[in-house]
Amino acid sequence: ISKIAIAVNMAEKEVVAKELKIKQKAVFDMGELYQIMFRWFSQHNYDFQEKQYMEKKNPDCGKNLEIKWIATRKINDYVKFQIDIVFTMVNLVEVEVEVDGRKVNKHKANSEIKFDATLMKNYENKWDKNAFLRFIREVYDTYIIRSRIEDYKAELYSEIYELIDEVKAFLNMYKFEGITV
Repeated sequence: ISKIAIAVNMAEKEVVAKELKIKQKAVFDMGELYQIMFRWFSQHNYDFQEKQYMEKKNPDCGKNLEIKWIATRKINDYVKFQIDIVFTMVNLVEVEVEVDGRKVNKHKANSEIKFDATLMKNYENKWDKNAFLRFIREVYDTYIIRSRIEDYKAELYSEIYELIDEVKAFLNMYKFEGITV
C-alpha cells in the first residue's frame, strides 16, 4: 500500500534524452564553459542549480571533479522541463598556453559531460489528491493534451541538442586555435 501511495504522489516523468555524452581530452577554460552554459540556460528561461561539487586532489596529476547541475523550466502549471548535467573531469590541471602570441592560463583534463532531459507532468502533484482527480488527469493526458505533450517533448529534445551543440562548439574552438602548451 505504501508503494502505491509513493508512486501516486510523484510527478510523472518522461525521459526525452538519456546520458548523451561529450568526451574529450582537451585544453579549455572551465570558467568560460560555465559562463556559456549558464548564459544558455538564462536565455532559455531555465532555473539553474548546482546540486553537487566534489573535488578530489590527486598529487601526481591534478584533481578530479564531479559536478552535478539541474536546470528546470516551467512551461505551465502542469508541465516542466528538466535538464540534468554531470561533469566528470579527470586529471584536471591548470596549464599555461600561448594564444595569439600571449600566455594565458587554461585547464587541461579528460572530460566527460553527460546530459539527461526529462519532461515532468503534474510536477506540483495537484492532480494526485484523490482517485477522482487521478482519473481526470489520466483522461486529460490521454485524450486532451496528448499531442501537445508530444510537441513539448520535441521542443525539449531540440533544446538539449542545441545546448550540446553550444558546448561542443566551445570545446572544439580550443582544438583549432593554434594553442601550444
